[in-house]
Amino acid sequence: MKMGAAPALSIGIGLGLIFIGFGLREYLPNMKDRDLHRNVADATEAEANKLPAAKKRLERAKQIVQEKADDWQEVVASRTPPNSLAAGGIDMSVNAWQLVVDTPKFRNNIQNAVNRQVKTGGVEVLNGPRVPSPDMNGSTIVANYFNYPAIPFPVVIFDFGTITVRGTYAQIMENVRSWSDMPNYLAVADGLAINGTAPILTGTYNLSMVGYIRGDKIFPTVPEGGAAPAAGGGGGGGGGGRRQN
Repeated sequence: MKMGAAPALSIGIGLGLIFIGFGLREYLPNMKDRDLHRNVADATEAEANKLPAAKKRLERAKQIVQEKADDWQEVVASRTPPNSLAAGGIDMSVNAWQLVVDTPKFRNNIQNAVNRQVKTGGVEVLNGPRVPSPDMNGSTIVANYFNYPAIPFPVVIFDFGTITVRGTYAQIMENVRSWSDMPNYLAVADGLAINGTAPILTGTYNLSMVGYIRGDKIFPTVPEGGAAPAAGGGGGGGGGGRRQN
């Protein structure tokens, strides 16, 4: 039987729609997958493009850390007291009974250092700094004099109050400025006031000083009323505060 034009056209359109539907069913998911993969690829590429900048930031961060470490080592080398009593400093790893004996000597060494420094410039000292004396209690000396563990590392801190010197303007200015270069300690002089009639003037200023203690061991504090170690017994061990050597 010969099929007319109209039925043939209808059948053709129907088959075409079937094929189109089948094709879209296969094609559209593939398009979605392709778009998904493309988005992932784009995101990956974007992150990859960030890597050089991230690496540069990491390297710069490492450089900054090293620079700060180098700066601190310079401070340690010249602006902290030695770690031995014989050299003018203090050894915090000794047992607390020994520390009670050593700390007054350390205090005297600090006093000698500030006595020398306060005369810089050739001024006459009218009111100089006095370093406070430590307590003589093995159970509290570390906390009270070396401020540990209130501060995470042992450090002596002195607020000397008002210092008064007499001399020429140049002598007074040299004296005040010299504190910023004081060996073994970090000292700050501020609030300078100058009075009098030239050429001899009177200068007053406030003075504070900090001494970071070298070493990474602190002998455990002694319980109040604790007995001293027997002869020959060492003062070993110790944990305690850590800081850079």
